Amino acid sequence: MKIGLIGLGIMGKPMAKNLLKAGYDLTVSDLNQASVDEIVAAGAKAATNAEIGETCDVVLTMVPNSPQVKAVMLGEDGVAAHMKPGSVFIDMSSINPVASKEIAAELAKRGIEMLDAPVSGGEPKAIDGTLSFMVGGEEEVFNTFKPVLLAMGSSAVRCGSIGAGNTTKLANQIIVAANIQAVAEALTLA
Repeated sequence: MKIGLIGLGIMGKPMAKNLLKAGYDLTVSDLNQASVDEIVAAGAKAATNAEIGETCDVVLTMVPNSPQVKAVMLGEDGVAAHMKPGSVFIDMSSINPVASKEIAAELAKRGIEMLDAPVSGGEPKAIDGTLSFMVGGEEEVFNTFKPVLLAMGSSAVRCGSIGAGNTTKLANQIIVAANIQAVAEALTLA
């Protein structure tokens, strides 16, 4: 299985290293050439986004937000235009669930399946490969690619159809924020 990963930032770079440690054939792309060089030195290949779309069975993204995912996949000369029917797109970014559904609908017209699979755990868990994945998408696609996710994390749970991963991530962040606020209030009171 050939995997393409677009986005080698704070999270994507260690996630790429864990895919390589697991023995996957990995091709990468990022706007930061130093990050690409570092992952190539660890055993990956470098390519343009278009080349990743043309040559990879599954394309992963780990970019900042909805506009970047849409631009990478559906923008001018986007990756989706180069992907073969039957290939799969897994977005690991934390984005708007509505955007996930919009992207998935466009990809479905091209015969491309999608999973939205945002992560929880931050940089430390990205480095040690113990991220938690909250995934939305078809169960069969999830079951096929769960081992890829578990190369980067210790947990991958399907939460429902497309968009459910990002909805679950939003719920998780509400709980985290509420707990931080409660601790701050308790410390102030104490």
